Amino acid sequence: MTQVAAPTRSRQHSLHWMAFGLLGLSVLATGTTLFVLALAIEAQARNDERAPADAIVVLGAAQYNGRPTRAFRARLDHAAALYRQGYASTVVLVGGSVAPDDLTEAEVGARYLQQLGIPPEALVVVPVGRNTWQSLEAAATTLHARGVQRLLLVSDGFHLFRSKLMARDLGFVALGSPAVNSPIRPGSPLERWYIVREAFATLAYLIGRR
Repeated sequence: MTQVAAPTRSRQHSLHWMAFGLLGLSVLATGTTLFVLALAIEAQARNDERAPADAIVVLGAAQYNGRPTRAFRARLDHAAALYRQGYASTVVLVGGSVAPDDLTEAEVGARYLQQLGIPPEALVVVPVGRNTWQSLEAAATTLHARGVQRLLLVSDGFHLFRSKLMARDLGFVALGSPAVNSPIRPGSPLERWYIVREAFATLAYLIGRR
């Protein structure tokens, strides 16, 4: 009978150090990726790419009792300004609701824009989606059917990098225009926190789409 010698203590230590080394490299690579993503997200947030498009798409944000929050109002006001300046003849509102009986973000956004004087026939309401991907995916079917190819996305600056990735994956040419009057001010600690969160969310999206 042949006996297999048990691993020596030195070999066990080598295996342990190798495992720690691989773990360290993995952590370093992830940290580097997140850092690069955060830089890209911040650069996109500072870049207004407004240009003629087939449609302006307003990414939804919270609403309470039918009233958009300050952040949502800033996005809607910005979309209304872009519409009036002639960047697109259609404004798309996306976003669902937390509870089935609640008004959706898209519906509240459409109502607000009509109060600003945007004609109802210029609005496309897609009241579906609990997150950015679900909202854009739901809108994609309607927009592709209308022949829409070029989107001008409106959201908070930190949100545009990931939103553009998703829109492009859905077959659109995507540009971003940040809401200039958002209460989340550029360079503020709150924006920094959102940029970090977006870096993690973007990495998760990139891994998940493979």
